[in-house]
Amino acid sequence: MERADKVWQNSALVATYLEGVRGGIPLAQEQIDVMLRLIAAAGGERALSFLDLGCGDGVLGNAVLDRFPSAHGVLADFSEPMLEAARQRMAQHTGRAQYVHADYGLPDWVDAVRPFAPFDAVVSGYSIHHQPDQRKREVYGEIYGLLASGGIFVNVEHVSSPTDWLGAMQDELFVDNLHAIHPGQTRAEVASVYYNRSDKAANILAPVELQCQWLREIGFTDVDCYLKIFEEAVFGGRK
Repeated sequence: MERADKVWQNSALVATYLEGVRGGIPLAQEQIDVMLRLIAAAGGERALSFLDLGCGDGVLGNAVLDRFPSAHGVLADFSEPMLEAARQRMAQHTGRAQYVHADYGLPDWVDAVRPFAPFDAVVSGYSIHHQPDQRKREVYGEIYGLLASGGIFVNVEHVSSPTDWLGAMQDELFVDNLHAIHPGQTRAEVASVYYNRSDKAANILAPVELQCQWLREIGFTDVDCYLKIFEEAVFGGRK
C-alpha cells in the first residue's frame, strides 16, 4: 500500500500548503523562538552544526542560520518540491547549507547525512508525525545516534489531542488563524478548505507525553514539552 506521506512529492500540494495553510499555525513564531533559545542554551553560540530533518521549505533551518552566524546546516527532505523551496528560501545563506534528498521513513536515510555528523542540534518541523508510531520512535533513536554529546533535538510538531472536544478546539483555532490571513474569503470558505484538504490523510498523530517517554527511554535528558497549544507542541531533549 502506498504511503500516505507521498502526497508531499506533489508540487501543487506543496505550494498550497506553503502559501495557504502553514501561515495559520498557532504560535508559529513563539515555537521558533523557543527552539532557538534551547539551541543557544545547549551551546549554539559557538560554531554550530545542525540537521533540519524533513526540512520542508527550510523555515527552521533558515531561522537557525539567521540567529547563529557561525552555524552551518544540512537540510534533508524526501520531497524534491520542498527541497527546491528550501533552496529558494535559503539563497541568502549560500555556502552555509547542504541539501540532501533522503527518506527517513526508511532506516538507511542516516547514511545520507552521516558524513556531516555529529550534529550539535537536530531540528524538525511538522514532519515526523507522518510516520507510523513505531517508525517515529525508531527515527528518534537514529537522531540520538547522530547527535554530538550535549547536542539537542527539538521537534516542532503536530501531536494528538487527548479528547475529541480538545481536537475540535484545535480545529477552531486553526480556522480562525487561517481566516485572519485570508480576509477575502468567508470563514465558512476557509473552514471548508481546511477540513477537506488532501494532506490530512498523511497525519498519524501521537500524544506528546508518549513521545517524550520514548525520548527518555532512548537516553535523552532534559526531556520536556517546552511549549504547547492544543495539538501544536515543541518538545525534545539533549544527548
